[in-house]
Amino acid sequence: MKKVLIITYYWPPYTGSGVQRWLKFSKYLPNHGWKPFVYTPENPAIRTEDKDLLMEIDKSVEVWKNKIFEPYSLKEFFFGTNDSDNSGLLLHKQSLKDNFLTWIRGNLFIPDPKMFWIRPSIKFLKKKIRDEKIEYIISTGPPHSMHLIGLGLKDLFPNIKWIADFRDPWSNLDLLENFRLTNYSKKRHQALENQVIENADVTLTVSESWSDNFNILGSKNTLIITNGFDSNDFLNYNIDINHDKFVIGHYGLLNNLRNPVRLWDMLEKLCVENKLFRNKLEIRLAGILDPSVKDYLDKLPYLKDRYNDLGFLCHKSIIEEYANTSVLLLLVFNSNSGKGNYPGKLFEYMAAKRPILAFGPECSDTEKIIHSRSIGFFHTYEGDDLLKNNILDLFHRKLDVSKSSIEDFDRKKLTQKLVDLLNSI
Repeated sequence: MKKVLIITYYWPPYTGSGVQRWLKFSKYLPNHGWKPFVYTPENPAIRTEDKDLLMEIDKSVEVWKNKIFEPYSLKEFFFGTNDSDNSGLLLHKQSLKDNFLTWIRGNLFIPDPKMFWIRPSIKFLKKKIRDEKIEYIISTGPPHSMHLIGLGLKDLFPNIKWIADFRDPWSNLDLLENFRLTNYSKKRHQALENQVIENADVTLTVSESWSDNFNILGSKNTLIITNGFDSNDFLNYNIDINHDKFVIGHYGLLNNLRNPVRLWDMLEKLCVENKLFRNKLEIRLAGILDPSVKDYLDKLPYLKDRYNDLGFLCHKSIIEEYANTSVLLLLVFNSNSGKGNYPGKLFEYMAAKRPILAFGPECSDTEKIIHSRSIGFFHTYEGDDLLKNNILDLFHRKLDVSKSSIEDFDRKKLTQKLVDLLNSI
């Protein structure tokens, strides 16, 4: 079998937005004659676990783990442990201490707090690559320190084939502005990014807009493989809608940057105007929920009693939730970089065969796919005159998405694309 090394921060049993993509690729690569070696931290700063995901790791996948130092431990030592639960979560209300820590995070830890793992990883993997005679490397970020590990290995082994997989932009990510970067820090990010895309054999990303972005930055070989869904996750999936309820569900991180206040206001208005709507409405929110979102909902007389904070759910339970949901809520970051964001949930929502109500920036790639496949409605966060009518259409079940074509986004087909790419370089 051909051998490929995958460098990823996110790996089961830990959860996060980056787990599914490479867990699924590694699951199906052996079917095409490729043996994956996965390199991942032994002790990542991730607090949520989904041990069911361990069962999805193919038996032929060899996982290498190495201890990582992350400065979150110092933050906890000086400031206590409460804040660490919100690592990576941008809160609406930040204290002076939060602002200070945000500045430190953005300007001292470049490209990210995983930077201290770069040199130890290169040293660790140098021997492994030689012993296993590995000829292909894939680094996936964020965190973009994973790409700098790939860069270091490419420098040591110039003949090795290296794919840098960007699940998000780097220097053009709007969220970097929240870290209050100095001009030096911005230039440092850009310089490191340029080194990666200049030396990688392939710059891989997940959407058309982000592909265009990397081409503008100077990438000579940018390719797209979107995220997707695993049809095996839906083998026993049966839609079971309670027609006495109108359930709107969101599954994943919901922070203040994606808080759809116009939606909440419109749902509250419909509760006031329509008794039947009021009696049937239920909002189900699973995952990390920013306090600012809860505060907003709690101020609305009707909605405060009609939403359920489900907390963290394992992936299997989330798919079971889809089957009981009337409408799946999809929230894309309202930013320029958000225009190229295909959230991983989008493709699972498509596989769930439930209508999608999405919010995000105008002219985004997500908007295009929702409209082209007639799988739901898309609105900007500012709202528009169609929002009320679209909600009522969903309430009266006027949108049938059961026959939408989704085969192109099956993880098995996407893995075939990856195999074709590996064989071509």
